[in-house]
Formats: sequence, C-alpha cells, structure tokens
Amino acid sequence: MDKALVLGAGPSGLSYSLFCPDSVQIIEKNNVPGGHASSYKISGFTFDYGPHILFSRDKEILQFIVDSLGENVELCKRNNKISFKNRLIKYPFENDLFSLPFLDNFQCLSDFIFNKYKFKYKYPKNMKEWFLYTFGKSICVKYLFPYNEKVWNIKCSELSMTWSDRIPNPPKLDVVKSSFGINTDGYKHQLYYHYPKEHGYQAISNSWSKYSDISYDENVLEINKNNNCLQVITSKKVYDVNDLVSSISLTKMIDICKSWIDADIIKLINKLIINPMYIISLGIQGEDADKYTAIYFPESDFLVNRISYPSTFSSLNAPEGHHSIQAEITFAKDSSIGDMDDDQILDHVIAGLKKRELIKGKVIVKDIKRSKESYIVYNEGYEVIAEKIRKYFLDNGITLIGRFGYFEYVNVDMALDRVVNIISRKYDQNRKDLFNLALNKISKSNNYDNS
Repeated sequence: MDKALVLGAGPSGLSYSLFCPDSVQIIEKNNVPGGHASSYKISGFTFDYGPHILFSRDKEILQFIVDSLGENVELCKRNNKISFKNRLIKYPFENDLFSLPFLDNFQCLSDFIFNKYKFKYKYPKNMKEWFLYTFGKSICVKYLFPYNEKVWNIKCSELSMTWSDRIPNPPKLDVVKSSFGINTDGYKHQLYYHYPKEHGYQAISNSWSKYSDISYDENVLEINKNNNCLQVITSKKVYDVNDLVSSISLTKMIDICKSWIDADIIKLINKLIINPMYIISLGIQGEDADKYTAIYFPESDFLVNRISYPSTFSSLNAPEGHHSIQAEITFAKDSSIGDMDDDQILDHVIAGLKKRELIKGKVIVKDIKRSKESYIVYNEGYEVIAEKIRKYFLDNGITLIGRFGYFEYVNVDMALDRVVNIISRKYDQNRKDLFNLALNKISKSNNYDNS
C-alpha cells in the first residue's frame, strides 16, 4: 500500500496524520478517537479519562492546538491547592509557605536558605538527591517525598533524574516572599491554561480526526515480517506496509510481534514500569463556590493522590446548578489496592473528601474507570532501556510514538512535539511549514466544528 499506516488514533497518531505530507491510514481499536486523552458523558456531566488541561512551554505548539479548536476554547487561570495538616496550601508548595503552621513555615524556609545538601548533592544521581539539593530537607520531607512516592509507587531515590527537567528551580526571593505572605506564582508556564468549552478534552481529537482517514473498531492482532515489508494483520484485513508508525503500548507489542521480537528486547520491556489508575468521577448537586482546579494529597491514609474539577475547566462540563470532582488513585501493579471493588473505592474516596469538607452537596453521579496502564514511571536506568527498545523497533521498520508507544510520561503538547520532530527529520521539512500544513488540513476539513 502507498499510505503510511498508523496504529492508534490518540493525539499522537492523529497529529502524525495531520503533519505528514503523505497520505496516512489510521487503525483504531475503539469507535472514537482520542485514546488516553478522550472524554465521556454521563447524566449531563462530561468527564475526561483522567484530567487533562492544555498548557505548554512551547508557544508554537500551544498556539497550534488552540487554533485547531477554533471558537471552542477558553483561557483559564490555575487555582491548584495542596492538602497539608487540614489546610489547603497554594500550589506549588514552596510558593505558599506562609499558609503553613508557623513551625513548618520556619523549618521550610530555614532549610531552603541554609541548605546543607547544596554541597552533599552538587551532582545529584536521582530525584531524592535532586529534591534535597534544590529545596532543602523540610519541603522534601513534608511534601515532595510523600507525594511523589504516592504517585509513582517507588522511592524518590529510585526515580530517574529525567524528572528534574520538568520541575523549575524556585527563585530564592520568591520562596522568602512566600514565607512572609507576599504573593508569588511558581510554574508560570502552567499558571494559565486552555480547555475546550464543549465536549471535554475529546474536542481536540474530534477536531484533528475529521481530516484523518481512520478505520475504527479495528484491532491489531499481529505484525509479521514479510520479505522487505511488514505485514499487519488486524480484525478486519491484512496490510503490507513499508512505513509503519505505532502508538500501541510496548507491553502489547510483545504479543503482537511475537513471531520475531528478540528475547532480550522482551526482557527490557518487562523491566519498564507502568502503573494502573482508578479514575473516580463524581457529579454533585449545587454550585461550587471555591472553583479549585486541582488538589494534591500527600497523606498516606487517603489513597487519592489528586482530585480535579472538570466543571471548573469548563462550566459546560456539568449541568446548570451542579459541579463535578474527579479523583485519581495510582498504584503499583502488585498492590492490594488493585483488589478493591467499586463500592470500596467509592466509599473510601467520598468519605475522604467529606472528611476534608470538599464535598458540600449531594453526590448524584458516581462512576469508576479502571485504567490498566496510565502512569509511566521514570525509574533509574529507564533512559537507557527505553532508548534500546525504541532503536530496536526503528531498525525493524516501526516508528514508535505516543505516551505508551514511545514510553514516556508526556502530555499532548510533548507528544505532538515528538511527532513534529520525527516528520521534520523524515521529510526534511521545517517546523513552521509543518504547522501551516496541519492547520490548513484542519480548516478545510471541519471549519472548526468540534462537535
């Protein structure tokens, strides 16, 4: 076949189709696009499959995604909090020390200013050392260590330094100001975010998919080597391709490519860590006066690591006079948390939120989604292992993309950046021309109708 074949109609697969100068055929196992970044509706409420908002350090990518939504997008200001000793602290933690109890405030500021780890961990080897070097002991012990170990389910001493690239170093003056109650804002590239007005985060994939040639409800069963090309066997047909792009999870590629995949590569894939997640969505009667966007929970007695407020992202995500909360519980594959039934999970989440006075109305919608693969963990050695796997598939004619295919913990903006870079190299095109090409495709195909 002449077309490139892309496996998966998530944002990575869809963006490959948009930016590729050649024709592309996409195969998608579900009956809608979006993958991990899709949405669903229940009883008048719109929920994403885990919270997603739109922000990016890369202004070109951010502008492209915003432009692709046409009129169906709005700009919002982040209002995130951290739960700490029955208080809600402004996120990030180091930018609201004044809201801590007096002794906690003093300890955090003192350890930050007179940080003995600046000498001990001048060249940090893991995230524990980097956190201590950057923030001092008290901020780490009180928040950074317990929260990150709760989310990733491994010790901070086992987390790769890859994460340090995504966490800004706080200016000393800002931390001192925060300790004295002078307002400062950290993580400025996240301070404002965009979100679709209607149809949830799914609206992005809806817009991109209208240009793309997608075959839905088609499962990939096998990928075989066939002379000088690859043979892709699906639930509908057989494709012989020279250009194959996959966003399918690496864990599934073991079975799909079982006729030829190297045993050593299987061992490497099995060393990678990807944690499951429960997504608990609640529809609540009554208005939400606080309008928080998210709250983080480092407490060990509450399984939830974060809640978000879909109705704050967009008022159209909930019926008039109602609001919504979505809770996330991430856990290790071998954890007993994975054995909990729906009633146990719901009771624990609702009780914990009521105890913290975060549910102030009648819960009229309760829903649980179980994601077998959600949080990709950057454990020590991850970079070397992942790169060997990516090179192996590329050498065998398969370009890997996407959070689960390329195996990197990325948001849509970073996944799109990966795709643009791949196509730019492959077709010797500059990025600006590729963005113009993609926007022209979108505008011609759907006139910004994101329904």
